[in-house]
Amino acid sequence: MAEFVQLLFNGLVEGSIFGIAALGISLVYSVLRLVNFAAGDFLTLSAFTTYFFSVDLHMPLVVAVLISVVIGVVISLFLEFLIWRRLRKSGAGMLALFLVATGVAFVLRQSIALTFGSNSRKFNIDQIKTFEFLGAQIAQAQLVVLCCASVAITAIAIFIKKSVIGKNMRAYSDNPSLAAVSGINVQRVIIATWCISGAFGALAGVFQGTVQGQFTSGMGLDLLLSILAAVVLGTIGDAYGALIGGFVLGLVMELSTWSALFGGIPSTYKPVVAFSVLVIVLLFKPEGIFGVKARRI
Repeated sequence: MAEFVQLLFNGLVEGSIFGIAALGISLVYSVLRLVNFAAGDFLTLSAFTTYFFSVDLHMPLVVAVLISVVIGVVISLFLEFLIWRRLRKSGAGMLALFLVATGVAFVLRQSIALTFGSNSRKFNIDQIKTFEFLGAQIAQAQLVVLCCASVAITAIAIFIKKSVIGKNMRAYSDNPSLAAVSGINVQRVIIATWCISGAFGALAGVFQGTVQGQFTSGMGLDLLLSILAAVVLGTIGDAYGALIGGFVLGLVMELSTWSALFGGIPSTYKPVVAFSVLVIVLLFKPEGIFGVKARRI
């Protein structure tokens, strides 16, 4: 029982991080039809900038996290005005956007390595302190991450559903042409999308760095495929689906190591389990968990 509770909690924590990161990617795709392959490196950047402000400059961790979120938003908007807007105006296709996004990821990854080096980092937080719950040892850092992630997820769900800009984002995602002629401020929608994506990518990076204890410049790259799997599993372009897909993958990956399930699998094979689940789901529901099959005319 204690092992199951431990793995269940670990899965919820990991799933919340996947879900937050996947939501940012899914929103960008739904509005701009762009798969942001640099999202993983945004996670890494936010973890390192938070470390720099909190450890090197001795700022309070909360302040360092807020600064990192602002940096993530600023860089996202900078790339929008410098690259993505120009590419849209020039009529760049899906392949061109894919190649540019991959190039941005490489540049960002190498910039992080050159600036911060290849050594691992860790935040000045107590990784040892735990609370006992039903025999499981729940780490304080994990509990804080899960609570903060839950607040962030609830806030963005309310924002998308209730706010004017959130409704405009959903309308533009469903039908860009109709949304544009109906008076929706398209540029405002795009800017809001990048702000949310940058902020949530930064939060996901800080949360992952906190849970891991130590992180390196390759952290985002290691997570990217799992995050993209969550996006596809929950239906690409569906923000709520991305959140659910993240939680599903996180839980499946952790529970797959449960010794009661035929001895469990080694933890190094958890990503294999995640993609196996993705393949099985897509075989029966190719449009994803929340997708709807397109009608043939």
